[in-house]
Amino acid sequence: MKESAPTPARGRSSRSGLPRGGWLLIIPVAGGLLLLLAALGLMVFLGLRGGFFAGEDNPGMRVEVVKVTPAVSTSPLLPPSCETIISSGDVQVAVSLPISLAVTGETFPVVAIVPEVGKKIHPAGHPGAATWVCGTVVNYVVALEPVPENEGLLSGLRPGDEIKMHLANGVALLFRFVEQREAAANEAGVFDQIRPRLTLILEREDDTWQIATADYVAETEPVEPPSETQVQLGMPVRVGDAQVTAVKGYVKRGEPELPAGMMYYLLEFAVENVGTAPLDATAFTMQLEDGVGSVYLFSPIASAAGENGPLGGEIAPGATVQGTAGYMVPETLAGPTLTWTFRPWTGSESRASVGIPYESEAVPSPAGQSDVSISDAFLSREGDTLIIEGEVRNTGEEPVTVELSDISLTSSGGMSDLRLAAPPLPWTVQPGQTQIIELQYSKPDASAALLTLLGYSFEIQGLR
Repeated sequence: MKESAPTPARGRSSRSGLPRGGWLLIIPVAGGLLLLLAALGLMVFLGLRGGFFAGEDNPGMRVEVVKVTPAVSTSPLLPPSCETIISSGDVQVAVSLPISLAVTGETFPVVAIVPEVGKKIHPAGHPGAATWVCGTVVNYVVALEPVPENEGLLSGLRPGDEIKMHLANGVALLFRFVEQREAAANEAGVFDQIRPRLTLILEREDDTWQIATADYVAETEPVEPPSETQVQLGMPVRVGDAQVTAVKGYVKRGEPELPAGMMYYLLEFAVENVGTAPLDATAFTMQLEDGVGSVYLFSPIASAAGENGPLGGEIAPGATVQGTAGYMVPETLAGPTLTWTFRPWTGSESRASVGIPYESEAVPSPAGQSDVSISDAFLSREGDTLIIEGEVRNTGEEPVTVELSDISLTSSGGMSDLRLAAPPLPWTVQPGQTQIIELQYSKPDASAALLTLLGYSFEIQGLR
């Protein structure tokens, strides 16, 4: 009996007219389209992140980010690789490094360098500063920037003129000018460590050096309160040649330049010059710490909103001046005590610490809670843009929206302009979700800046 060929089965048609087998074909195709759309979305986001610096495979100079709880304080002028140890038998002592130099009224910050053979001892990149040859602690060898003003400064020195060098521990070394001469570049005798003195160098284009030498006279110890005590408002305290009195602290809200949720904390203070030489008020460093250890940087813009405004210029011997130290802080600023710290110059180990009572005011919290972290920060290759990467995580039960007013970057140079945000603002983060972010700011004109995002603060260091 001959078997008949099987008859193909007829499938039922769906309402759309497609056979049942057609759905099996559509499912993988639709899945592939969804994957393609997700990949395109990721490419768009990465394109936003990289579009501003197209073609940059690697970032420029990385900088350090510190979540400001607790504070980390460093001196931008002293590289950690420069450490000088003096040994005597089994005893080893680390020598404090110089941080500023005053030559007949002109003051220079001091940068420590390790010179390379045949290279300049005032390398490019340190305008306005003096460079100290690391390890020269008997005969301190210091180079001034080779500009006409400094050449005239050295040429105008007269025997007996006073030159003062400040060390990081607050000690001031006093020298008196003796003579000046010309020397061949890198003459070995210039670096002799035989007798205590100061050697100032000005490099010239013809491979010669203008040399000024000054004999060591004396040193003065810093005068500061014991580190375990803290003075209160209205109590004068001496820090080197400055006698500082914190008068009062208060808050100011509603200024048009303030981001949402932020306010100014203003401290009125007085400084008396109890020394014999002018004090450079622009060199003062002042920071504010709240009750949970968050640190806020001095803000000239905030200070201008105070009764006396920011200090500037020189303070003559015997003179007393009034100033305002202002800070941009969150409205949730934590008490019960704020700590204001005053240093006469950047990196000085001599300081005044003032405790200020502060009662936190209740501020309504947002409907959604959030957590902010910063994963990386670096300068562009051109050096004019600060790029910050991080994420915002919604830990609450309601969506969190981040507006431009919720983000700020401030420094002693003022508030920086936001050039780009990726993804574009505003950001809405759903409960349990995390938003990866990138911010690009104009590089602050300062060595450090404070990023504030949804009330979280991050100190960005090493910008110079």
